[in-house]
Amino acid sequence: METSRHIYFAILAFTVLAAGTLLLEHTGFFAGAFRTEILARVDAGDVVSVGEAVTARNVAASDKASAR
Repeated sequence: METSRHIYFAILAFTVLAAGTLLLEHTGFFAGAFRTEILARVDAGDVVSVGEAVTARNVAASDKASAR
């Protein structure tokens, strides 16, 4: 049984391309192309404590019950 040389060539070509891409990204050629920064700001007024969340849920549930 003989294995095709095309498979070896394809594996070698893929390995060379992947290594080249990683090297270019590491050196900064693709600066930021494979990286995403998440920029977010949280204000103190946007933070909800557990007690506030439970109270809001209970109020919503009581509003539904009183509407029936």
